[in-house]
Amino acid sequence: SMGHRNPQGLQFIKNKENYLISTEHGPKGGDEINIINIKKINNYGWPLASYGTHYDVVPLNNFTQKYAPLKKNHTKNNFEEPIYYFKESIGISEIINNNFSNDKNDYFVTSLKNESIYNFNIKNNSNQELEKIVIGERIRDIIYDDNSESYYLYLEDSPVVAKLSISQK
Repeated sequence: SMGHRNPQGLQFIKNKENYLISTEHGPKGGDEINIINIKKINNYGWPLASYGTHYDVVPLNNFTQKYAPLKKNHTKNNFEEPIYYFKESIGISEIINNNFSNDKNDYFVTSLKNESIYNFNIKNNSNQELEKIVIGERIRDIIYDDNSESYYLYLEDSPVVAKLSISQK
């Protein structure tokens, strides 16, 4: 595929079609979650389409308007729409299945800037508010361990590895 700005996380979705789900930094805002069909070459729009805007240091001249206009509708411009995008930048990082959920379509998306984990469902591909779990540090990576039934997060600021699990009652 093409038209990706800055991919951060990839998760393979095993089903009859086999897809990748990708998290990508937008420019100023517009961080995206994209579903990538590995059997087709699709264009996801960058640098022509994005729900973000140019940073203030980017000169908005004729060159920028021609080569990076950041059109707001991917479909109308013959690009693949993201399944979800964040209007404000969260500093999107990793994506992983949410094994705490009974729904196999639930994923955790981590963030650097917002220092949080977002619970995301790939079936509900509308820009609705996502469940947010505030961690309080930049999350660089997340993995799941079957043996402990826990997530391990690499927190960038400390730097430490944190454990996230469901408390037993």
